[in-house]
Amino acid sequence: MDSRHSTVAANALLGLSYRSRAAVLQEEYPRVLVLLAGHFIGMEEGYAAVRSLSSGKIRLQLWAEEQLLASISAGELISRTGVDDLIIPTSSPCSPGATDADALFIPVLSLSLLSRLTQLDTGHPFVNLIVASLCAGKPTAALTLGSEPEHYLWGEQGLSQASPLLKAEMHAMLGKIEGYGIKLLEPDQVCGWLSGTSAGKAAHKKQVLTAEDIYAAHKLGRTSIVLNGPAVVTPLAADAARQYGIELF
Repeated sequence: MDSRHSTVAANALLGLSYRSRAAVLQEEYPRVLVLLAGHFIGMEEGYAAVRSLSSGKIRLQLWAEEQLLASISAGELISRTGVDDLIIPTSSPCSPGATDADALFIPVLSLSLLSRLTQLDTGHPFVNLIVASLCAGKPTAALTLGSEPEHYLWGEQGLSQASPLLKAEMHAMLGKIEGYGIKLLEPDQVCGWLSGTSAGKAAHKKQVLTAEDIYAAHKLGRTSIVLNGPAVVTPLAADAARQYGIELF
């Protein structure tokens, strides 16, 4: 093989290595499940919040209420949110895969969902999952403008004439779910919300074992490597470990 072919082969292997490493690093990122409810106010702001969240080092998955899917297609949801990983609703109280999320985000806190949350109505699939996630200590946050009658968006739509009692009830419900452990967010707080949570910190602490680590251990004559806590082993590292007979624990 001439030098030109050797260079091409080396570059091809290097490219595969970089792509493999990029894929593994993507697996490190926390998975946030977006629970999207339909509402008469705050939908566009909710979609924008999801798009802004997707710009960070986060894997997003979307679960929309069945009522919302009855009025908007999956393709339109993907276009508006920028999230193409959708959970298809089932008859189960909690859709398959939903419980694997590291954190939950509610971009549109509808009055219906807010009321169900304050009553701990776990017959609703979203509430069932939110309660389970809060009990497991998983970060959960909601954008609240859809349930804040004093927000300027309500006035723009001619909805600013709620009675003092109605406003007080809405504020009381928001205070109650905040007491449950749900982080209440303004739109400009969405991007930085997860970085200070346990899910965000855990992602940065996860160890990545590469092929270079295996080569170094082999040169030192080691026959095993003990992984420190949660770890990701790259495909090239796994192959090298088998090749050199190095056990991973």
